[in-house]
Amino acid sequence: MVSDTGSSKFATILKRINQLIEADGLGPGDRLPSERELSERLQAGRSSIREVLRSLELLGLIRTRRGEGTFLEPYHSHHLVDLLAGYILRDLKSRQDLAEMRALLEMGAVRLAVKRAKKKDVDELEKKVVRMKQLVEQEKDPGAEMKAFHERIIKMADNYLLTRTWYPIVHYGETLGITEHLNKCIMLEKALQYYLEIIHAVKHRHEQQAVSLMERIWQYVQAKQEE
Repeated sequence: MVSDTGSSKFATILKRINQLIEADGLGPGDRLPSERELSERLQAGRSSIREVLRSLELLGLIRTRRGEGTFLEPYHSHHLVDLLAGYILRDLKSRQDLAEMRALLEMGAVRLAVKRAKKKDVDELEKKVVRMKQLVEQEKDPGAEMKAFHERIIKMADNYLLTRTWYPIVHYGETLGITEHLNKCIMLEKALQYYLEIIHAVKHRHEQQAVSLMERIWQYVQAKQEE
């Protein structure tokens, strides 16, 4: 039975809920156990469980649907993002900081991806590049597939905190139109070449090469932004 008091009890229950989510293999869109079941499994009072769930919902991490239950929200579904983006990221320096932060996250992610990639991951990356080529040939915007390529690298890193940080950063960019601009910059001349080289580096476990390629992508973007 959880017998801590105050914030200690809250932290304990929060930690146990997170452990339960991992143990049950739950992901975005999945339904959490009911308050009653959580109370029984975590050996904690229902009022304490309710308090933690209410806090998680305020943060946009879960959502309660009347008559259906409580569900995990997608990583990028943060209610504060749209509200804060317009205030925090209005000036050019903040937007540059945002791009730099995303670059640092993706450089770290590709380093981990090289170490942890499975064949199915490489296959998925290759499929995305094929789709990009098709869209370019059809004179259509490959932006969504480009984002999906970077997203796949993030998932391949298999680092929960990195993933949770990356999604809001990208969503901030989408809110302000920055991500669209970045995609246009990357698309010019270099995208497919860089992506194919990254796939080759991941496939052959060339860690530093993969990191250097990701860095070059973002250096290219920065140069285009400054033109």
